[in-house]
Amino acid sequence: MKTCLILGNGPSLNRLPQATWLSGIESFGMNFAKMQPTFYCCIDSHILTEHAKDIYLLVKNAEIAYLSAKHAGSSFLYTDNENVQLVDKDTGAFHMERFMSGLSATYVCLKLAYYAGFQEVHLWGVDHSPDWQHYRDDYHADAVNPDNERMRVMEWHYQLAMMVYARAGRRIFNHSDPSRLDMIFRRGDTINSQET
Repeated sequence: MKTCLILGNGPSLNRLPQATWLSGIESFGMNFAKMQPTFYCCIDSHILTEHAKDIYLLVKNAEIAYLSAKHAGSSFLYTDNENVQLVDKDTGAFHMERFMSGLSATYVCLKLAYYAGFQEVHLWGVDHSPDWQHYRDDYHADAVNPDNERMRVMEWHYQLAMMVYARAGRRIFNHSDPSRLDMIFRRGDTINSQET
């Protein structure tokens, strides 16, 4: 079974077992990722323009770096790296989405993982909480917006992702801190890296 990790930036990312990370499972990371993921994603205009230097190595060292098509040309990240692919509004399995981003890079990573053929996805650090805490205290959080409507829009898109995965017989497991996402995604216990 083709398995991957989607690594958010919430505090529970600090509890990702090191053995899991070192087991060779492919991963998606976003924004100011804690570690170099296999695939990197950034759709945040503020990060792409104001913090391009901070994320440069994450983009450069990723197998594929998925960046927002909407902001193409706004940063040297787009022109300095041959591994960049643009992400735009979906016209395929996720065509019902309201926003390309779903207001969450995690949702974008779920789409990318689906199209990359991953059958089982494990979420870590996707701490769906209105206080928007991060895995480190000095995380650049300039664009934080604790608005409840934003949370509801994100949840709608997560439900869409769950529906698309379920229709294809694929699974999403949440290992992040308990939250309203537990009403959408099944809780995960372990990851069997031998199934990748």
